[in-house]
Amino acid sequence: MIPSTLRSAVDASLSWYDALCALHGVACGIEEDVWTAHSTPPPLHSAAKSVEPTARPDRALAALEAIGPGSIADSFGAFDLTTEGFRLLFEAQWIHRTAPSVPSRHLPSDWVIVGTEPELRAWTDHHDTATVLLPGLLHRSAFRIIGKRRDDDFTAGAVLHLCAGVVDISNVWTSAQDADWAETVDAAAALFPGRALVGYEQGTDLEHAVESGFVEVGPQRVWIR
Repeated sequence: MIPSTLRSAVDASLSWYDALCALHGVACGIEEDVWTAHSTPPPLHSAAKSVEPTARPDRALAALEAIGPGSIADSFGAFDLTTEGFRLLFEAQWIHRTAPSVPSRHLPSDWVIVGTEPELRAWTDHHDTATVLLPGLLHRSAFRIIGKRRDDDFTAGAVLHLCAGVVDISNVWTSAQDADWAETVDAAAALFPGRALVGYEQGTDLEHAVESGFVEVGPQRVWIR
């Protein structure tokens, strides 16, 4: 049995992939425990992704061969694709944070919801995701792009995605003077009270996430050739 905390994080990521593919006009589907894009996926996204721990790596490899070069997201850290000519792009940890018992109903000071295309361009200028987070995302009810504003510019941000009772938090970034994951978590709790938060992180971002109340619930590896 997969722990519910891990299951919710993996499922939320799968829902994200579906939503981003729809936004970019890319068909996708699941066959034998492997999600695949049917053509080139959105930038920074894998072309194949395991959705169950029983997924076979050869299924992911076959899906990738059908559309050309790309990466494979091993959602359970179970594959070793080095013999297939792949290298490990990164290894991260799925994370989970229970909902605060008494969340604030107000965004932290200086935090706003990104609601216009000019605001989105300013936000993505700091995060290099303009070709990924297209303006249509602003009009999808399950998504909120949030940012911290100071002196008419953004100094921190994240994308929140409501999925199956939890909120996936991703694309978290902060400037040097505003490296505060706790505020990002408070903003998410204010917009989606009573919801657990899930996602995945690595390196110092993982450390900051754990410091703000997340726990690690399982590995994810991304392979590229």
